[in-house]
Amino acid sequence: MPGEAGGWFTVIGIVRDSKLYGVDPQQADAPTPAVFVPYAYQQTLTMGLTIRVSGDPSAITSSVRAALHASDPNLPLYQARTMDDQRRLNYWEYGLYGWIFGTIGIVGLALAAVGLYGVLSYSVAQRTQEIGVRIALGAGRREVLRLIIGYGLLLAGIGVVVGLMLAPASTWLAKSLLYNVSPFDPLTFAAVAGFLLLVAGLASFLPAIRATRVDPLTALRGE
Repeated sequence: MPGEAGGWFTVIGIVRDSKLYGVDPQQADAPTPAVFVPYAYQQTLTMGLTIRVSGDPSAITSSVRAALHASDPNLPLYQARTMDDQRRLNYWEYGLYGWIFGTIGIVGLALAAVGLYGVLSYSVAQRTQEIGVRIALGAGRREVLRLIIGYGLLLAGIGVVVGLMLAPASTWLAKSLLYNVSPFDPLTFAAVAGFLLLVAGLASFLPAIRATRVDPLTALRGE
Protein backbone atom coordinates (compact mmCIF):
# COMPACT_ATOMS: atom_id res chain seq x y z
CA MET A 1 0.00 0.00 0.00
CA PRO A 2 2.44 2.71 -1.16
CA GLY A 3 1.63 6.38 -0.81
CA GLU A 4 0.15 6.02 2.71
CA ALA A 5 1.61 6.62 6.13
CA GLY A 6 3.64 3.65 7.19
CA GLY A 7 4.87 2.72 3.72
CA TRP A 8 4.57 -0.79 2.44
CA PHE A 9 2.98 -3.73 4.22
CA THR A 10 4.38 -7.21 4.16
CA VAL A 11 1.76 -9.87 3.41
CA ILE A 12 2.22 -12.69 5.90
CA GLY A 13 -0.78 -14.81 4.91
CA ILE A 14 -4.00 -15.14 2.97
CA VAL A 15 -7.24 -16.40 4.48
CA ARG A 16 -10.08 -18.07 2.68
CA ASP A 17 -13.20 -16.16 1.59
CA SER A 18 -15.60 -15.27 4.38
CA LYS A 19 -18.53 -12.95 5.06
CA LEU A 20 -17.41 -9.97 7.12
CA TYR A 21 -20.16 -7.39 6.76
CA GLY A 22 -23.41 -9.27 7.11
CA VAL A 23 -25.25 -11.31 4.52
CA ASP A 24 -26.22 -10.05 1.09
CA PRO A 25 -28.04 -12.78 -0.89
CA GLN A 26 -27.41 -10.81 -4.10
CA GLN A 27 -23.64 -11.04 -3.59
CA ALA A 28 -23.34 -14.51 -2.13
CA ASP A 29 -20.58 -15.42 -4.63
CA ALA A 30 -18.73 -12.08 -4.53
CA PRO A 31 -16.82 -11.69 -1.22
CA THR A 32 -15.90 -8.15 -0.23
CA PRO A 33 -12.12 -7.51 -0.43
CA ALA A 34 -10.62 -6.88 3.01
CA VAL A 35 -7.19 -6.46 4.57
CA PHE A 36 -6.25 -7.22 8.17
CA VAL A 37 -3.64 -4.84 9.57
CA PRO A 38 -1.88 -4.73 12.97
CA TYR A 39 -3.69 -2.98 15.80
CA ALA A 40 -0.70 -0.70 16.34
CA TYR A 41 -1.19 0.69 12.84
CA GLN A 42 -4.96 1.16 12.93
CA GLN A 43 -6.72 1.39 16.29
CA THR A 44 -10.47 0.96 16.48
CA LEU A 45 -13.09 1.40 19.16
CA THR A 46 -14.85 -1.78 18.04
CA MET A 47 -11.92 -4.08 18.58
CA GLY A 48 -12.90 -7.60 19.56
CA LEU A 49 -11.09 -10.48 21.18
CA THR A 50 -11.98 -13.99 20.01
CA ILE A 51 -11.17 -16.83 22.37
CA ARG A 52 -11.52 -20.51 21.58
CA VAL A 53 -12.36 -22.65 24.57
CA SER A 54 -13.50 -26.16 25.35
CA GLY A 55 -16.67 -26.48 27.37
CA ASP A 56 -18.96 -23.66 28.44
CA PRO A 57 -17.65 -20.29 27.11
CA SER A 58 -19.47 -18.33 29.81
CA ALA A 59 -17.34 -20.06 32.47
CA ILE A 60 -14.18 -18.14 31.50
CA THR A 61 -15.72 -14.67 31.20
CA SER A 62 -14.54 -13.62 34.66
CA SER A 63 -11.03 -14.95 33.94
CA VAL A 64 -10.84 -12.96 30.70
CA ARG A 65 -11.98 -9.79 32.49
CA ALA A 66 -9.33 -10.32 35.14
CA ALA A 67 -6.60 -10.87 32.53
CA LEU A 68 -7.58 -7.73 30.61
CA HIS A 69 -7.72 -5.70 33.80
CA ALA A 70 -4.25 -6.94 34.76
CA SER A 71 -2.93 -5.95 31.32
CA ASP A 72 -4.54 -2.49 31.35
CA PRO A 73 -6.82 -1.36 34.20
CA ASN A 74 -8.32 1.33 31.93
CA LEU A 75 -9.26 -1.13 29.17
CA PRO A 76 -13.03 -1.76 29.34
CA LEU A 77 -14.76 -5.01 28.45
CA TYR A 78 -18.33 -4.03 27.72
CA GLN A 79 -19.60 -7.06 25.81
CA ALA A 80 -18.99 -10.76 26.17
CA ARG A 81 -20.92 -13.11 23.91
CA THR A 82 -20.61 -16.59 22.52
CA MET A 83 -20.37 -17.02 18.76
CA ASP A 84 -23.88 -18.49 18.70
CA ASP A 85 -25.25 -15.41 20.47
CA GLN A 86 -23.34 -13.11 18.12
CA ARG A 87 -24.63 -14.97 15.06
CA ARG A 88 -28.22 -14.72 16.28
CA LEU A 89 -27.75 -11.01 16.97
CA ASN A 90 -26.28 -10.35 13.52
CA TYR A 91 -28.92 -12.30 11.62
CA TRP A 92 -31.98 -11.68 13.79
CA GLU A 93 -33.90 -10.15 10.87
CA TYR A 94 -33.66 -13.38 8.87
CA GLY A 95 -35.04 -15.30 11.83
CA LEU A 96 -37.86 -12.77 12.06
CA TYR A 97 -38.63 -13.16 8.35
CA GLY A 98 -38.67 -16.93 8.77
CA TRP A 99 -41.02 -16.68 11.76
CA ILE A 100 -43.39 -14.32 9.92
CA PHE A 101 -43.48 -16.38 6.73
CA GLY A 102 -43.79 -19.60 8.71
CA THR A 103 -46.76 -18.20 10.64
CA ILE A 104 -48.41 -17.02 7.43
CA GLY A 105 -47.83 -20.45 5.90
CA ILE A 106 -49.35 -22.26 8.89
CA VAL A 107 -52.39 -19.98 8.86
CA GLY A 108 -52.79 -20.46 5.10
CA LEU A 109 -52.48 -24.23 5.49
CA ALA A 110 -55.11 -24.22 8.24
CA LEU A 111 -57.48 -22.15 6.09
CA ALA A 112 -56.92 -24.49 3.15
CA ALA A 113 -57.66 -27.53 5.32
CA VAL A 114 -60.82 -25.95 6.75
CA GLY A 115 -61.95 -24.88 3.29
CA LEU A 116 -61.36 -28.33 1.84
CA TYR A 117 -63.20 -29.93 4.74
CA GLY A 118 -66.16 -27.59 4.19
CA VAL A 119 -66.27 -28.28 0.44
CA LEU A 120 -66.16 -32.04 0.94
CA SER A 121 -68.75 -31.95 3.73
CA TYR A 122 -71.08 -30.00 1.46
CA SER A 123 -70.35 -32.39 -1.41
CA VAL A 124 -71.17 -35.40 0.76
CA ALA A 125 -74.43 -33.76 1.85
CA GLN A 126 -75.38 -33.06 -1.78
CA ARG A 127 -74.49 -36.59 -2.87
CA THR A 128 -76.32 -38.42 -0.08
CA GLN A 129 -78.73 -40.08 -2.50
CA GLU A 130 -75.93 -41.08 -4.86
CA ILE A 131 -73.90 -42.60 -2.03
CA GLY A 132 -77.01 -44.36 -0.71
CA VAL A 133 -77.66 -45.86 -4.15
CA ARG A 134 -74.03 -47.00 -4.40
CA ILE A 135 -74.25 -48.68 -1.00
CA ALA A 136 -77.62 -50.27 -1.92
CA LEU A 137 -76.05 -51.66 -5.10
CA GLY A 138 -73.25 -53.28 -3.14
CA ALA A 139 -70.57 -50.61 -2.73
CA GLY A 140 -68.53 -51.36 0.37
CA ARG A 141 -67.04 -49.09 3.00
CA ARG A 142 -63.67 -49.10 1.24
CA GLU A 143 -65.16 -48.02 -2.11
CA VAL A 144 -67.02 -45.10 -0.51
CA LEU A 145 -63.89 -44.00 1.35
CA ARG A 146 -61.90 -44.18 -1.86
CA LEU A 147 -64.55 -42.13 -3.67
CA ILE A 148 -64.65 -39.26 -1.17
CA ILE A 149 -60.94 -39.14 -0.29
CA GLY A 150 -60.04 -39.46 -3.97
CA TYR A 151 -62.25 -36.47 -4.75
CA GLY A 152 -60.53 -34.44 -2.03
CA LEU A 153 -57.08 -35.40 -3.29
CA LEU A 154 -58.12 -34.49 -6.81
CA LEU A 155 -59.12 -31.00 -5.72
CA ALA A 156 -55.89 -30.63 -3.73
CA GLY A 157 -53.83 -31.98 -6.63
CA ILE A 158 -55.26 -29.38 -8.99
CA GLY A 159 -54.47 -26.66 -6.47
CA VAL A 160 -50.92 -27.97 -5.96
CA VAL A 161 -50.25 -28.03 -9.71
CA VAL A 162 -51.52 -24.48 -10.11
CA GLY A 163 -49.50 -23.40 -7.07
CA LEU A 164 -46.32 -24.98 -8.42
CA MET A 165 -46.82 -23.10 -11.67
CA LEU A 166 -47.18 -19.77 -9.85
CA ALA A 167 -44.61 -20.39 -7.11
CA PRO A 168 -41.45 -19.45 -9.10
CA ALA A 169 -42.73 -15.90 -9.59
CA SER A 170 -43.51 -15.40 -5.89
CA THR A 171 -40.26 -16.98 -4.66
CA TRP A 172 -38.27 -14.77 -7.03
CA LEU A 173 -39.80 -11.70 -5.35
CA ALA A 174 -38.73 -13.04 -1.94
CA LYS A 175 -35.19 -13.90 -3.05
CA SER A 176 -33.66 -10.93 -1.25
CA LEU A 177 -35.03 -12.25 2.08
CA LEU A 178 -33.55 -15.74 1.75
CA TYR A 179 -30.25 -16.78 3.33
CA ASN A 180 -28.48 -19.95 2.17
CA VAL A 181 -31.75 -21.10 0.63
CA SER A 182 -32.38 -21.33 -3.10
CA PRO A 183 -35.71 -19.85 -4.26
CA PHE A 184 -36.06 -22.77 -6.69
CA ASP A 185 -35.23 -25.75 -4.48
CA PRO A 186 -36.95 -28.83 -6.01
CA LEU A 187 -36.79 -30.75 -2.72
CA THR A 188 -38.59 -27.96 -0.86
CA PHE A 189 -41.29 -27.72 -3.53
CA ALA A 190 -41.79 -31.49 -3.49
CA ALA A 191 -41.94 -31.59 0.33
CA VAL A 192 -44.51 -28.79 0.49
CA ALA A 193 -46.63 -30.38 -2.25
CA GLY A 194 -46.56 -33.75 -0.47
CA PHE A 195 -47.45 -32.14 2.85
CA LEU A 196 -50.41 -30.30 1.31
CA LEU A 197 -51.68 -33.54 -0.22
CA LEU A 198 -51.34 -35.23 3.18
CA VAL A 199 -53.36 -32.44 4.81
CA ALA A 200 -55.97 -32.77 2.07
CA GLY A 201 -56.22 -36.51 2.72
CA LEU A 202 -56.69 -35.93 6.46
CA ALA A 203 -59.25 -33.19 5.83
CA SER A 204 -61.15 -35.57 3.53
CA PHE A 205 -61.18 -38.43 6.01
CA LEU A 206 -63.97 -37.19 8.30
CA PRO A 207 -66.45 -36.47 5.47
CA ALA A 208 -65.54 -39.86 4.01
CA ILE A 209 -66.33 -41.58 7.32
CA ARG A 210 -69.65 -39.73 7.42
CA ALA A 211 -70.41 -40.90 3.89
CA THR A 212 -69.96 -44.56 4.87
CA ARG A 213 -72.70 -44.14 7.49
CA VAL A 214 -75.35 -43.09 5.00
CA ASP A 215 -78.47 -45.23 5.38
CA PRO A 216 -79.46 -46.52 1.92
CA LEU A 217 -83.18 -46.65 2.85
CA THR A 218 -83.17 -43.05 4.05
CA ALA A 219 -81.28 -41.93 0.97
CA LEU A 220 -83.63 -43.75 -1.43
CA ARG A 221 -86.68 -42.46 0.42
CA GLY A 222 -85.39 -38.91 -0.01
CA GLU A 223 -84.91 -39.57 -3.71
